[in-house]
Order: sequence, then structure tokens, then C-alpha cells
Amino acid sequence: MRQLSLATKIGTTAELRPGTPDVIVASEPTLGATLRTKGRFYFLCEVARQHGNAGGDVAKEVADLARQEYYYDLSAGIEVSLRKALRQANRRAAQRLRDQHGRVSLHCACAVVVNNELYAARIGAAQVFLVRRARLFLPGDEPGELADFVHRTTTREAESLGGIADVLPDVWRQSIEPGDTLILASGGLVEGLGAEALKNAAITLHPRAAAEHINNRAVADGVVGSVAAIFIEVTAASAAAGRVLPEPLRTEPTEVLIADGIRSRVESVWRRRPHVAQAIGAATAPAAKAMGKTVAVGFELMPRRAPPLPSRPDTARSRSRRQRRAASLLAVLLLLVAGGIGVIALRDYQSNQVKNDYALALISIGSDISAAQRAADRKPPDTPLARQKVDHARVTLEGAARSTAANQAEVSALRDQINALDDQITGVIVDLARVTGPDGHPIAPGAKPTALVGNVNGLYVADPGAGRLWKIFGDPTQVAPVLTKGMLDVGAPRLVGNLGEVVYSLDDQKRVWRVEGPGVADVTPDDSSAWKTADAFAVFVANLYVLDATSGQVWKHESFPGTGFQRPQAYLTDPIPAGVGRSIAVDQDIWIVTTQGDILRFRRLTTSFTASRVDFVPRWTGPAVRPTAIQAIDVQRAIYLLDAPDRIVVQMNRDGGEMARFALPPNLPEPSAFYVSESSRTIFTIHGSKVVATELRA
Repeated sequence: MRQLSLATKIGTTAELRPGTPDVIVASEPTLGATLRTKGRFYFLCEVARQHGNAGGDVAKEVADLARQEYYYDLSAGIEVSLRKALRQANRRAAQRLRDQHGRVSLHCACAVVVNNELYAARIGAAQVFLVRRARLFLPGDEPGELADFVHRTTTREAESLGGIADVLPDVWRQSIEPGDTLILASGGLVEGLGAEALKNAAITLHPRAAAEHINNRAVADGVVGSVAAIFIEVTAASAAAGRVLPEPLRTEPTEVLIADGIRSRVESVWRRRPHVAQAIGAATAPAAKAMGKTVAVGFELMPRRAPPLPSRPDTARSRSRRQRRAASLLAVLLLLVAGGIGVIALRDYQSNQVKNDYALALISIGSDISAAQRAADRKPPDTPLARQKVDHARVTLEGAARSTAANQAEVSALRDQINALDDQITGVIVDLARVTGPDGHPIAPGAKPTALVGNVNGLYVADPGAGRLWKIFGDPTQVAPVLTKGMLDVGAPRLVGNLGEVVYSLDDQKRVWRVEGPGVADVTPDDSSAWKTADAFAVFVANLYVLDATSGQVWKHESFPGTGFQRPQAYLTDPIPAGVGRSIAVDQDIWIVTTQGDILRFRRLTTSFTASRVDFVPRWTGPAVRPTAIQAIDVQRAIYLLDAPDRIVVQMNRDGGEMARFALPPNLPEPSAFYVSESSRTIFTIHGSKVVATELRA
């Protein structure tokens, strides 16, 4: 009996979380011989504990080695090749993880689909599931045995991949049929969501949609650890074309046969008709002859023209003159024709040359875009090369746009593609001026954000130009307004701060708004009119600190019971000079950056109700920095300074020693605000209407 031809549909979480150290390999050979003998190879490597980048590098190396070893030996059987590949991968993992001293652990699950058979194996906590007829099964203890997940009894032989120097994995063999779904999932995902969630996603959704659903579910439920998974749906391949059958004989309808009979009878009668035309012609012949003679006599009686006078004799000189004149006229005519043809040819050549130059420019631009994309997709990205290719493509495009053969729609599409690639290289998360609504048009084309903070829920951006407080969250990036000017009497948000998950915003009417979840409340302190100006503010231990640069004072508002603020208290013992305060940050001390780039530190003594200035002298390792903004969070190990004109962020310890400097993208406008997340190792900055992420790595 001929084997059933199968096809597969695949969905993974690898493209949904490109930054994770987990590795998913799905190898489907294009050669028919390899597909029939070795089949399709699927491998998932889970990094349970990550320390730096070591786990991801080892996982990628182990996955590549397993795939290479499996396809290398073409003479061995499937089970022997798979077991040999996993043993080689385990030995390599043990060698590479020996220096990690238990800080990194790997788990793997592997499956091979050959014709209509499935071979599966696993080492560690990763799992292999088979969904058949809406039931979830695990590999049994024997080949061909299906163990229901509810009554599972199987255990793994090794705690992790590479945990034991030599391991002999069990290979489970089972026949597979159309409609089955194979799931390889990490142990963290199975423990966090449960196998029932994987089964429901596999039954109800396409493999890609199932992988995206499981990823979003893991993010929403806060699953800790790896969330890698691959869904493989087995379907029947399309059948071959049927045998070509001979075309059946066409039978004429009855009405056609009747019409043919009538037509044949009419034609037989018409052939026997009398020749009337010949008789008429013979009768009218004498009359026609007489009429012709009458007309001829009439023409002879008409008057005739006078005979021409004798002309002058034609001499050789006159004939030569006429020939020269005709030759001259012909030469002039030929010259004009040749000139016209030359002009037309020149214009055609120039037009073709312009079109060819434009076409070559487009080819060069496409090549530069592809090269820049490849450089940006490398691990790690080759940013200088990608930047060089993008700049060259932009210069070439500007020259091509001035061509008379330029297609402006095509030029605009290429310009948008180059700008998008430039944003990817630069690290742009979102351009608030291009955020679109349901109608596809930008919501706030005049966006000019001025302040930025972050917490576990995402980034919050105060944008007085758009009259909104934006929330940036999710992967892929999503943007939603939290506060909107005009709603609930909210002004244009221009400053933003946070206390944990609670976000505070100060608008242009000097009103303070508290946002927690979907709730919005007006928590403007009593006697806020004491502020002459509100140039910056911070919230620490449920207290509000407002920097009033005009008066040179910091106003402290205590909070009781936590949702409202009391009357202001002048918190600085000695106010700073008027008009120099620029940025404020509060941890246990008060940090102020002035317009001259000085860093002022104030501390409240135990015997005083106000804060006095203490000495703080920064020790720069390079050229002196003139900061424009400061970030000091009590749970972070360092403070951070933003130098907007020089486009750098400085990491400094609290005794004034510089730790590191981080350069910001030089091709963007000066940053207006910044926020540093030590947990994600990322610097977020605002450049114009764009929010940019820069890696926090020395």
C-alpha cells in the first residue's frame, strides 16, 4: 500500500521574542531524497537559568550540532542517528557548561517526522506532546505507546542537557496521521500555563496563531523563565492530478438536426429558380447601345481649347541649370531630414540614458538596503556598516529623485523604507508623530514629548505638543493615551513621575493628576499657588517634591492617606539662585541639576525639618560633562546624568565617581528627556517625536 503523503504547518515563538536565549530549529529539507530518508527535524533548546550571554551561545551551538550530526550519517537508521545526535549535543553542552558552575542549565526536546512516522526524544524539563482527536498525549515507555497526559508516569533520565557527561536518551516511535499536532514546549511554559492551555491553542488555532496566543498568554500571566514553544500541524498533501480521459463524443441537440433538414430543402428549391437577371439584360441591350452613342455625339459638339503656341527650344544649358537647382534643393532637403533625425536620436539617447541611470540608481539603492538589513540582523548587529549603507542609499535616492524619469510614488516608498531601516538601526521604538488611529491617520502629528519615566507596566511620556500622556508597552510595541487634554478638565501634560506602578503627571495648568490602572484622579495639593513655576517634580515615599526655579526653592507636599497632598513646605534651608534650577531627582537625598551644568546635593539631617546642601564633587574620567537632566532612584545602584548637547549618558556612583559613558545616536536631534532601566539594561531617550532605546553596555 502506498504511504500517505504528509505536509506540515509550523508556528514558533522564536520570531515573537527575538531577544530570548532559547533556540528553536525547524529543518525541512527541500531535496526529495533527504526528505524521504531523514525527514523533517525539529529541535527546541530551553535556557532555564541565564547568566550573561553564555546560555544563548551554548544553546545555539548545541542546536546546530544536533541538526548537523543527525543529517550527517545517511546510512544509519532514524533512531540511531537521532540518539547519536543527542548524545553529541549532550557532550558538547557538558563541556561548555563545566565553567558555568551550575549558573546555566539547558533542556531540550526533539522530534523527527519521516513519511508517516514520528520519532521523539527529550532531555531535561522540556516536553513533547502529541494532540490527537482533541486529546493530549505524551511519549510512552515503549515505541508506539501513547500515554495520556492525565495518567502520565514517564520520568526523564537526566535533569538537564549537559548535566551528565554521557546520557543515552530514549527515542519514542509512533505512527502519525493527518490532523495530529506535535508540540515541543519548554518546561517553564508547561509549568506556568499548564498543558491544557497548549492543547486548547493547538486545537482551536493555526500553528502560528497558536504560538502568538501562547506567547501573549505567558506575558499576561507573568510566566517566569523560558516560554519557547513550537507547534507542528500534520496535514495531508495535495493529491496528484487525475488521468486525462478521452473527450466524450458530442451529440447534436434535436433542434439543430431539425434546422439542418429545413435548410437543405430550401437550398434545393433555390437552385431550381428561373434566371430572371439574364433575361432582363438581353432585353435592355439595344437601349443601352443607343444611349452610349448619343452621349458620344454630345461630347463631340462641345467647344475645344485653342492649340498651344510653340515653346522655346530646350537647350543643354537650361537643362543643366534645372538639374543643379534640383540637386541643391534635394541636398538641402536631405540635410534638414538628417538634422531632424539626429535631433530625435539625440533626444531618444538622452531619454534612455536618464532612464538607465535612474534604473541603475534604484538597483544600487536596493542593494544598499539589503546590505544594511543584513548587517542590522547580525548577532551582534554591525551598526557602523548598516549606517554606512543607509547613508549611501539616502544620498543615491536624493539624486535619483531629481531625475526627470523618477517615479515619485516609488521614490516615496523607498524613502519610507530607508527611514524605517534607519529607525531600526538607531533603535527607535516608536515615533509619536506617526501613531495612527482607527481611520489610519496620525493621531498627533504635532507631538513634542518633554518628559519620560518607566515602570513594570511600560514607559509613560508627557507630550504637551499632542496634549497627551502616552503609555508605551508590549511586544510588539503598542501606544495608548492615558491622559488627554480636555477630558476630565485635564490640561496639556508636560511633566511625569511615578511611585512604583502609580504615575503622576503635572499639566500646563499646574494641576497634578494621579493615574493607577484605569483610574484617574485630580490630586493637586492645597495652596499650589505657592509655586511660582513648576520646572520639575519628583515623588518619593508618597511625598511630592516640586522644583520652583523662579523662587529657587523645592516645595515638599506630604501625602496622607496617600491619595492627596497637603500644603507646601519650603524644603531647602538655603534656596538656590533664582532661575538656575533645571532638573530634580529624589532618592534619600535631593539632586538638582542647574542650567550651568552644576550638580547640587541636599540632605535632611535628623534634627532638622529642611534639607541642607552637602558637598558633591564629580570625578570625571574624560572631558567634563555639563548635564541637563538627572535620574536618581533609590533601588538603583547608580545615578545617571544626561548631557543633551554632547548626546551622552553618564553612569556615576553616589560619591561622585564616574563609572561609564554611553553614546546616544548622533543622527537624531538633541534628546529632551531620558530614563534608564537597569533591569532591562536599556537607556530610553526622547529625540524630537521619537522614543529611542540604547543598550546600557560599556
